Amino acid sequence: MRQQYGLKQSPCCDCLLHTCCESCALCQEYRELQMRGFDMKIGWHGNMELRNREMALSTMAMGDPPSAHEEMSRD
Repeated sequence: MRQQYGLKQSPCCDCLLHTCCESCALCQEYRELQMRGFDMKIGWHGNMELRNREMALSTMAMGDPPSAHEEMSRD
């Protein structure tokens, strides 16, 4: 998680923190994910689906042409 989000390591290494105080480490990770907009109630897969949908919507809002199944047609 530290590498994925570019978080700096302090005051001690992650391995030591998880070994000595696992509950503190897990609480810290939970808060970090919450601050980044993750909803713990929907689980990992639910959050990934939500992120993918948000990215698709933002890509469409930026003006990418619609895909073939989204184009309007006349009957």
